[in-house]
Parts: sequence; C-alpha cells; structure tokens
Amino acid sequence: MSRPTCARCERPAATCLCATLPVPPLAHRTELLILQHPAEAGHAKNTALLLTLGLQRAWLLRGEVFDAALATPGTALLYPGEGASVPAADMRRLILLDGSWRQSRRLLAANPWLAALPRVSLPALPGRYAIRRAHRPGQLSTLEAGLHALALLEGGAERFAPLWAAFDAFVHAALSRRGETGLT
Repeated sequence: MSRPTCARCERPAATCLCATLPVPPLAHRTELLILQHPAEAGHAKNTALLLTLGLQRAWLLRGEVFDAALATPGTALLYPGEGASVPAADMRRLILLDGSWRQSRRLLAANPWLAALPRVSLPALPGRYAIRRAHRPGQLSTLEAGLHALALLEGGAERFAPLWAAFDAFVHAALSRRGETGLT
C-alpha cells in the first residue's frame, strides 16, 4: 500500500510543502521551461516542481525527447559549457534541464535543437542546497539556478524571497528528517 501523496506538490502528505509556497505564485517576465528527465520526477530531493509551483510563468515537462517547437524566438538554454554567456535581458524564455548531470547530458544528446540555442550560464554562486553534495563549485539545484537566472535577467532579487524561504524550509525539513540540525 502506498502512502498518501499531495496531488499538488507530489510529496508524501506528511512532508507536503504547499503551505510554504507563495500564494499567489510570484510574478516575473521571463518564462522558465524546465525539461525534466523522467528518472528525476520521483526523487524526494527534486526542486523543479517547487519552482513551477512558486512562479507564475514556469512550466515543467517530463520526458526524454521534446518538440523543437519549444525553441521560440528569444529562447536560450541555461546550461554551462563552451560559448555560454551571462543571461541577457532580451531573453523571453529560458530552458532549464532537470536531472543529474548525466541525465542532462542525455537530454542534450536526445534533443539536438537544444544545442543550437544560445547558451547561458550563471557565475559560480554558492549553493544553499545542503541535502545534495555538489561535485563542483556553482552546481546548483534547479530551483536555485532558476531563481538566480531570473534575478540576473530581471533584477529585483528580493521579490523572490518568498520562494527562497520555501526552498530553505524544504532543505531544513530534509536535514531534520536525516537528524542534521543546520544549513551549511
């Protein structure tokens, strides 16, 4: 018998995060489109759904192969690599890949149209995601990457504070369940 799950945040009912999320979702100009590898969908440490629930113009698609029509004019890929630049203010849609680094490389390989997009990356920023270990500096969760990118694109980072608070509550609750007491 499976345990009850929240239909909105897809977390076990006992760890539902809906009460921590901003209501209404936060407004922003730049659309975030998150392409999630299917293997990432059920992970308890997944932040992509929190990002989509906390923002008005963030969408989540799950799969391995996606329609190239998603690459509308003004779309860029948020992903490190050769030729990547800091996000520019004229971007209208930013695509994020959600999964492990191996899964994100698989998504890139399965969707060659993604490689043709302008690629942007974030400066090496410290992460707040203490429940997963980053292998390199600047490796952020999907929620962290999305919020940092929006702050760079649109300014006004403080307006995202309610979603950062929900993220911090998510991390703190996970650490508490593991018997750890503080955020690192």
